[in-house]
Amino acid sequence: MLFASSTGEPLQVKTAATILCVRRREADADASATATLRKSDVGCNSSSTPHTARRDQLVFGSKDEISFPSGWEVLMGQNEVQNWLRSTQDTTVPMRYPGEWKFAGGVLDPNESPRDAALRELEEEFLVELPEDRSLCRLHLLTISQTGPVRNVSYIMYNFVVAVEDNPWLAKLDIDKVNKSLAERRTRHSEAVESGKFWNMAKEEREQVSPEVRQVAWQDMRSAVKDAFTSMNAELTPVNAFQAEEFRSLNITRRDPMFVTLALLLELESFPTMRSLEDHSKELDQDSLLKKAQWLWPGMPPKEVEDAIARIRDVKQPSNRAFDSAEDLHQLRAKRLKTQEMSAQTDNK
Repeated sequence: MLFASSTGEPLQVKTAATILCVRRREADADASATATLRKSDVGCNSSSTPHTARRDQLVFGSKDEISFPSGWEVLMGQNEVQNWLRSTQDTTVPMRYPGEWKFAGGVLDPNESPRDAALRELEEEFLVELPEDRSLCRLHLLTISQTGPVRNVSYIMYNFVVAVEDNPWLAKLDIDKVNKSLAERRTRHSEAVESGKFWNMAKEEREQVSPEVRQVAWQDMRSAVKDAFTSMNAELTPVNAFQAEEFRSLNITRRDPMFVTLALLLELESFPTMRSLEDHSKELDQDSLLKKAQWLWPGMPPKEVEDAIARIRDVKQPSNRAFDSAEDLHQLRAKRLKTQEMSAQTDNK
């Protein structure tokens, strides 16, 4: 894994939450063809770094292709490229993960639970209309992980899944309506910038006007994995024309690595059904998960952070991920499918 260099200050550790909105893909004649991703599709070549080698092993293992039989689709949002809250009239600052497809998520507010933060971010970033009674939102904890330090901050991530099939409010989501609202926000923002009013706004007002998410869409697993995978290519491989044009305009030459997103997508793929994911979530102990996931602590000086990063590179670090290669993933998925089939047979007796 590659991490940003230290600022020289003691490490900060913050708690954040992400939410994966999922649904099962409707069967169609082309499903088998579009559910396979090949190395030739993502620009794999013989030159590799420890970072890309780890990525390649996780996705392809010893094979030249990976299939996605689960049929999952995930709701993702494409980031804007320019960070308008940090930019000035004279200086352009890019977003973190500029132009990338991501899950809704963010840092917890004071006294906020990870579950509440995940739902709040879904509402704020993707404009998803939630029920007034939040207890009607059925979430399942997928895993807890900790990121490496970026700009001297590491995040403990609570990763949740919410499925269309048991959340009617999500099933009613109107993607076209959301994207229309996002486009209208961009128009209001552009008018404020062109008139010069934007630069005189107070921070709170700029936050209400500035665009953060370009568009939202349901992505099939192949497309989502491909976009996350290619973020780490040696040569720039844009996800679409919007990112390519914005990168040219702002002279950005490299994408931010989306390894955490890639790992979460593959974690989801290891569950053949929603039932298997629900059973997994019910068995989780959050305290044990957190203890296993955390490898960096608040206040660690730069030298201790460097030593921790070296250990995680040199030794197989304990983690909450249930697999470390494509072969492991497929074995785990087959095991979960068999367990569910045996459970169903027992229920029918």
